[in-house]
Amino acid sequence: MSELGQHLKEIREQKNITLDDLQRTTKIQKRYLIAIEEGHYDRLPGQFYARAFIKTYAESIGLDPEELFDQFKSELPNPQQETVQLPSRTKRSNISARPTKRSKSQPVLTTILTIVILAIIAIAATIIIQNYLAADGAEQPDMNQNVEGDFYETEEDGDSDVSGDEEDEGNEDELVEDEPEPDPIELNFVETQGITSFYELHGALFEHVRIEMDGTSYIDIQNGLGRTLYMSDTGEDIEFDFSEEEELIFNFGRSTDVQLFIDDQPVDFQTDSVHQKIHITISDFEE
Repeated sequence: MSELGQHLKEIREQKNITLDDLQRTTKIQKRYLIAIEEGHYDRLPGQFYARAFIKTYAESIGLDPEELFDQFKSELPNPQQETVQLPSRTKRSNISARPTKRSKSQPVLTTILTIVILAIIAIAATIIIQNYLAADGAEQPDMNQNVEGDFYETEEDGDSDVSGDEEDEGNEDELVEDEPEPDPIELNFVETQGITSFYELHGALFEHVRIEMDGTSYIDIQNGLGRTLYMSDTGEDIEFDFSEEEELIFNFGRSTDVQLFIDDQPVDFQTDSVHQKIHITISDFEE
C-alpha cells in the first residue's frame, strides 16, 4: 500500500466513512477507490483519471487536494494530460441545426391570384354575352364599340378584385402575426438533499449547456441512467448540446470556481458546501 493511499484510508476511517458511502458520494466505483488506497493506479481507466479520482476522493473526505498533491507528488502518476475530445462548435451547430420551414403563405397567395384571374375572365365573358343578346337581332352589333365598352368595364371590375386581393394578403399577414408565442423557459428549484440540489426545467431542452470557470475544479456530467457524458479537471470554459437527454447530474468538486448556465439562465448553488451536485430534470420532455 502506498503512503498516499494509506493516508487517504486513515482519514476516511477516522471520519467513519465506508467505501460504500464514498462510492455514493463521489460516483467512483468501489474497485477504483480500493485501487487508489492500495496504490494500484494501473487498475484505473486511465492515468488522467488517477489524478481526477484522487482529487475527488480527497475533497469528499475534507482534504485539500492541492496540498495533498504537493505532499505526495512523488507517488502521483504524471502523464501527459489526456484530453476529452468534444465536438467542435461548428459540428455542434451542424448537428443541432434544424431545417427551415417553408412559408405557408406562398401557396395560399398563388391560389388567390388564380381565383382572381378566373373571376376577371368570367366577368368579361358575361358582359360580352349580355351585350350581344340585348342588341337588335336584325342589326349586326358594332364589335368595336362592344369590345371597347367591355374593356373598360372589365378593368373597373379588375381593380376591385385586385383591391380585394390586397385585403386577403393583409388578412394573411394578420394570421401569421397572430401565431402563439412559445412557452417561456422556466428553471425551478425543488429541494436540496445533502450536497445535491434538484431542479426542474420547463419549456427547453439541454441544447445550450454552458460552464464558465473562475479557477480549476473537477467536473463530471452524467445522464439519468448513470452514464458519464463528460469528465475533466481543467479550468477552461465549456459548452455542450445534450438535447437528447431528459436528465443531467452535474458533479462539481469546487463549486466556488464554477458558474452553470442552461439556455443562458444561471443555476444557483443552494448550499455553502465546496463540493456540490446539481440534478436537473426536464418536466415536459418528449422523445
